[in-house]
Amino acid sequence: MMTVPYTLGLHEIADDTYAYLQPNGSWGLSNAGLIVSGGEALLVDTLFTVPQTRDLLAAVSRTLPAVTVDTLVNSHSDGDHWWGNQLLPHATVIASEAAAADMGRDHLHELLAAPGDVPLPRVVRDMRQAFDFTGIAPALPNRTFSGELEVAVGRRTVRLIEVGPAHTRGDVLVHVPDAGVLFAGDILFVGGHPVIHSGPVERWIAACDLILGLDVETIVPGHGPVVGKPEVRTFRGYLERVRDHATRAHRAGTPVLRAAQEMDLDGFADWDDRERLLLNVGAVYRELNGDGTPVEEELLVRLDEFTAGARPAPRLAPRPAAEIAALAGRLEGPVAALFTDGAGPLAGRPVLNVLATIGHHPDLLVALAPLLAQLNQGLLPFRERELAVLRTAHRTGSAYEWEHHVRLGAAAGLTGPEIARVPDGPEHPDWTEADRTLLRAVDELHDGHALAPDTWQSLVERHSEAQVLELLALVGTYGTIAGILNSCGVPVDAWLAGVNA
Repeated sequence: MMTVPYTLGLHEIADDTYAYLQPNGSWGLSNAGLIVSGGEALLVDTLFTVPQTRDLLAAVSRTLPAVTVDTLVNSHSDGDHWWGNQLLPHATVIASEAAAADMGRDHLHELLAAPGDVPLPRVVRDMRQAFDFTGIAPALPNRTFSGELEVAVGRRTVRLIEVGPAHTRGDVLVHVPDAGVLFAGDILFVGGHPVIHSGPVERWIAACDLILGLDVETIVPGHGPVVGKPEVRTFRGYLERVRDHATRAHRAGTPVLRAAQEMDLDGFADWDDRERLLLNVGAVYRELNGDGTPVEEELLVRLDEFTAGARPAPRLAPRPAAEIAALAGRLEGPVAALFTDGAGPLAGRPVLNVLATIGHHPDLLVALAPLLAQLNQGLLPFRERELAVLRTAHRTGSAYEWEHHVRLGAAAGLTGPEIARVPDGPEHPDWTEADRTLLRAVDELHDGHALAPDTWQSLVERHSEAQVLELLALVGTYGTIAGILNSCGVPVDAWLAGVNA
């Protein structure tokens, strides 16, 4: 793979194969591609505005004056990849059927070009100032396909591979086999957060896997510098991180804005356009809800709110682990190990952030630690205990508690489907009567701080009085801990942030 400078303009990336790059790849600064054979050429995407596209075509004419662009492929329906189509009135314009349908419904350019002070998020206001949206007369595709299509460019063959719905409903990859080049469109972003307009996210991950299986070494993303397969693997990992975090947060009942703000960005912290994370978490929530909510337009108007509070610092930062470990001398046995290198299922882990936060009140921490140890090594069966804690985490909206106890619940024998239906509560038809009683008990303690007579009777028929007392203490204690976690903004422990629940 040749080194391609990330500078504005047309760059040859393989024989007779070019990328037109627009740093820094943020909103509206997309890339395009050109595949040439003799005097014929296929252009991959036009740009956001007429002036930008005019500059692109002028660069092609200067570099390749004898070449005519006969074919244009629009990789998908976002305006920054096709609003300049009108400057190629004689070209065959190809897109997937799904993309063409969405392009036919697109009137966003009219809003962006309209004068006046329309209430818009900051990123959209910035685009209106940075780009000239006047004069756009949308030119729709005149040839569509579904699945795959081979297109001849002189003596060369170009493969079009539909991989949507993913970023949008009709995403297309443009594969140039004889050059080992792929134009990925917005299936790949490099150096910035993507946007999941459509999803499902699993389809996007599958599209990354397809790219990794192709015989290519040079990949042009929709936004960002020219790269190879390692960057595709990194991007795939980002999508998995979003999927896993949003799924856990959704199960815990965490509001979408807070879920996006709390996502661990280790490894992606320097990526641009962090506000898009709200749209991405929202897309996973929309998928899980199955009812079209939260609507993307509603999330767009909250981008400024997200940006203002993105990745908030904890209200009370965890104390350094060494300071917490010093408290171990005031405790004995397994409880003391919690303050050094963990105990039981936490063996080898650093001091938990929850303990390090409560450690601002050392006497309180030393008093609470034995109670937590007792409850986690008590009389209730491991599986029942974790089921009760997970329901408590959901009812209190504690993402921290939920993420830890998803891991412990799996170790206790709770299956993936069982954990997934904890948010549905005791009325889900697949629970056993014993599980249903346990979940109902948690809800009654949460809602009214007392068990109903029927629930008490059902519990004592299956448990000793000591076990029932322990359940009451367990739910109350973890409710209290959730209040501390939520109020102090305790961050999820870094070692757990990437665990797939």
